[in-house]
Amino acid sequence: MESLINEKKQLFPSVEITPSWKQFVVNELPLIIPCLVAITAAGIEGVPYAKIIFWVGVILLIVLTYKLFYMLKIKYIITSQQIIYIHGVIGHTADYMELYRVVDYRQHSSPQQQIMGLKTITLYTGDRSSPVFNMIGIDRNFHIIEEIRERVEYNKQRKGIYEFTNR
Repeated sequence: MESLINEKKQLFPSVEITPSWKQFVVNELPLIIPCLVAITAAGIEGVPYAKIIFWVGVILLIVLTYKLFYMLKIKYIITSQQIIYIHGVIGHTADYMELYRVVDYRQHSSPQQQIMGLKTITLYTGDRSSPVFNMIGIDRNFHIIEEIRERVEYNKQRKGIYEFTNR
Protein backbone atom coordinates (compact mmCIF):
# COMPACT_ATOMS: atom_id res chain seq x y z
CA MET A 1 0.00 0.00 0.00
CA GLU A 2 2.79 2.42 0.93
CA SER A 3 4.58 1.74 -2.37
CA LEU A 4 1.37 2.62 -4.27
CA ILE A 5 1.14 5.96 -2.42
CA ASN A 6 4.82 6.70 -3.14
CA GLU A 7 4.28 5.77 -6.80
CA LYS A 8 1.42 8.30 -7.06
CA LYS A 9 3.56 11.01 -5.47
CA GLN A 10 6.37 10.36 -7.95
CA LEU A 11 3.96 10.19 -10.89
CA PHE A 12 2.27 13.47 -9.97
CA PRO A 13 4.24 15.68 -7.60
CA SER A 14 2.24 18.44 -5.93
CA VAL A 15 2.23 21.80 -7.69
CA GLU A 16 1.68 25.02 -5.74
CA ILE A 17 0.51 28.09 -7.66
CA THR A 18 -0.05 31.60 -6.35
CA PRO A 19 -1.65 34.44 -8.29
CA SER A 20 0.72 37.14 -9.50
CA TRP A 21 0.64 40.52 -7.75
CA LYS A 22 -0.13 41.92 -11.22
CA GLN A 23 -3.63 40.44 -10.90
CA PHE A 24 -4.18 42.83 -7.99
CA VAL A 25 -3.45 45.75 -10.34
CA VAL A 26 -5.82 44.29 -12.95
CA ASN A 27 -8.62 43.84 -10.38
CA GLU A 28 -8.19 47.05 -8.41
CA LEU A 29 -7.09 49.68 -10.95
CA PRO A 30 -10.48 51.45 -10.66
CA LEU A 31 -9.77 51.95 -6.92
CA ILE A 32 -6.01 52.54 -7.13
CA ILE A 33 -6.34 55.62 -9.34
CA PRO A 34 -8.92 57.49 -7.16
CA CYS A 35 -6.92 56.57 -4.05
CA LEU A 36 -3.74 58.11 -5.46
CA VAL A 37 -5.63 61.16 -6.74
CA ALA A 38 -7.35 61.70 -3.37
CA ILE A 39 -4.15 61.46 -1.34
CA THR A 40 -2.24 63.67 -3.79
CA ALA A 41 -5.02 66.28 -4.12
CA ALA A 42 -5.36 66.56 -0.35
CA GLY A 43 -1.75 67.74 -0.15
CA ILE A 44 -2.30 70.65 -2.55
CA GLU A 45 -3.10 73.99 -0.90
CA GLY A 46 -6.42 75.57 -1.68
CA VAL A 47 -8.25 72.33 -2.50
CA PRO A 48 -11.74 72.52 -0.99
CA TYR A 49 -12.59 69.74 1.47
CA ALA A 50 -8.92 68.65 1.59
CA LYS A 51 -9.30 66.78 4.90
CA ILE A 52 -12.33 64.83 3.70
CA ILE A 53 -10.59 63.96 0.44
CA PHE A 54 -7.48 62.85 2.37
CA TRP A 55 -9.46 60.55 4.69
CA VAL A 56 -11.37 59.06 1.77
CA GLY A 57 -7.98 58.31 0.19
CA VAL A 58 -6.71 56.75 3.43
CA ILE A 59 -9.81 54.52 3.70
CA LEU A 60 -9.37 53.44 0.08
CA LEU A 61 -5.71 52.70 0.81
CA ILE A 62 -6.65 50.50 3.78
CA VAL A 63 -9.19 48.59 1.65
CA LEU A 64 -6.63 48.15 -1.13
CA THR A 65 -3.98 46.95 1.32
CA TYR A 66 -6.35 44.30 2.67
CA LYS A 67 -7.22 43.17 -0.86
CA LEU A 68 -3.52 42.96 -1.76
CA PHE A 69 -2.77 40.82 1.31
CA TYR A 70 -5.76 38.61 0.49
CA MET A 71 -4.51 38.08 -3.07
CA LEU A 72 -0.96 37.35 -1.89
CA LYS A 73 -2.24 34.69 0.54
CA ILE A 74 -4.14 32.71 -2.12
CA LYS A 75 -2.65 29.31 -2.96
CA TYR A 76 -3.77 26.67 -5.41
CA ILE A 77 -2.20 23.32 -4.55
CA ILE A 78 -2.66 20.62 -7.15
CA THR A 79 -1.95 17.19 -5.70
CA SER A 80 -2.24 13.82 -7.40
CA GLN A 81 -5.94 13.61 -6.44
CA GLN A 82 -7.21 17.07 -5.44
CA ILE A 83 -7.03 20.79 -6.01
CA ILE A 84 -6.75 22.62 -2.72
CA TYR A 85 -7.70 26.31 -2.70
CA ILE A 86 -6.34 28.13 0.36
CA HIS A 87 -7.38 31.72 0.98
CA GLY A 88 -7.87 34.27 3.75
CA VAL A 89 -5.88 36.92 5.58
CA ILE A 90 -6.91 36.68 9.23
CA GLY A 91 -8.51 33.25 9.13
CA HIS A 92 -7.58 30.71 6.49
CA THR A 93 -10.04 28.59 4.56
CA ALA A 94 -9.10 25.52 2.55
CA ASP A 95 -11.49 24.22 -0.09
CA TYR A 96 -10.86 20.76 -1.54
CA MET A 97 -12.00 19.58 -4.94
CA GLU A 98 -11.51 16.05 -6.17
CA LEU A 99 -9.85 16.01 -9.59
CA TYR A 100 -12.08 13.24 -10.94
CA ARG A 101 -15.00 15.71 -10.70
CA VAL A 102 -13.49 18.09 -13.29
CA VAL A 103 -15.53 17.97 -16.49
CA ASP A 104 -14.12 20.75 -18.68
CA TYR A 105 -11.43 23.43 -18.83
CA ARG A 106 -11.20 26.98 -20.10
CA GLN A 107 -8.30 29.40 -20.32
CA HIS A 108 -9.00 33.08 -20.91
CA SER A 109 -7.46 36.52 -20.47
CA SER A 110 -9.14 39.88 -20.23
CA PRO A 111 -7.46 42.75 -22.14
CA GLN A 112 -5.95 43.96 -18.84
CA GLN A 113 -4.63 40.48 -18.09
CA GLN A 114 -3.14 40.26 -21.58
CA ILE A 115 -1.23 43.50 -20.99
CA MET A 116 0.10 42.11 -17.69
CA GLY A 117 0.91 38.65 -19.12
CA LEU A 118 -1.69 36.81 -17.04
CA LYS A 119 -4.58 34.40 -17.57
CA THR A 120 -7.48 32.83 -15.71
CA ILE A 121 -8.05 29.09 -15.74
CA THR A 122 -11.68 28.03 -15.30
CA LEU A 123 -12.53 24.47 -14.32
CA TYR A 124 -16.10 23.25 -14.76
CA THR A 125 -16.80 20.51 -12.25
CA GLY A 126 -19.45 18.21 -10.88
CA ASP A 127 -18.62 19.54 -7.41
CA ARG A 128 -21.62 20.95 -5.52
CA SER A 129 -19.73 23.62 -3.61
CA SER A 130 -17.81 24.98 -6.62
CA PRO A 131 -19.28 23.97 -9.99
CA VAL A 132 -17.20 26.71 -11.64
CA PHE A 133 -13.72 27.13 -10.16
CA ASN A 134 -11.49 30.03 -11.27
CA MET A 135 -7.74 30.13 -10.82
CA ILE A 136 -6.91 33.80 -11.36
CA GLY A 137 -3.64 35.60 -11.99
CA ILE A 138 -1.72 32.68 -13.49
CA ASP A 139 1.32 33.55 -15.59
CA ARG A 140 0.43 33.28 -19.28
CA ASN A 141 3.51 31.11 -20.00
CA PHE A 142 2.67 28.55 -17.30
CA HIS A 143 0.92 25.65 -19.05
CA ILE A 144 -0.99 24.14 -16.14
CA ILE A 145 -4.09 22.89 -17.99
CA GLU A 146 -2.15 19.98 -19.51
CA GLU A 147 -0.93 19.01 -16.03
CA ILE A 148 -4.43 19.19 -14.57
CA ARG A 149 -5.89 17.25 -17.50
CA GLU A 150 -3.42 14.38 -17.06
CA ARG A 151 -4.27 14.16 -13.36
CA VAL A 152 -8.02 14.32 -14.04
CA GLU A 153 -7.82 11.49 -16.60
CA TYR A 154 -5.67 9.39 -14.27
CA ASN A 155 -8.14 9.84 -11.39
CA LYS A 156 -11.17 9.09 -13.57
CA GLN A 157 -9.53 5.84 -14.71
CA ARG A 158 -8.51 5.03 -11.14
CA LYS A 159 -12.10 5.55 -9.91
CA GLY A 160 -13.68 3.82 -12.93
CA ILE A 161 -15.54 6.94 -14.05
CA TYR A 162 -16.52 7.12 -17.71
CA GLU A 163 -18.28 9.92 -19.53
CA PHE A 164 -21.04 9.21 -22.01
CA THR A 165 -22.36 11.81 -24.41
CA ASN A 166 -25.43 11.89 -26.64
CA ARG A 167 -24.69 12.96 -30.18
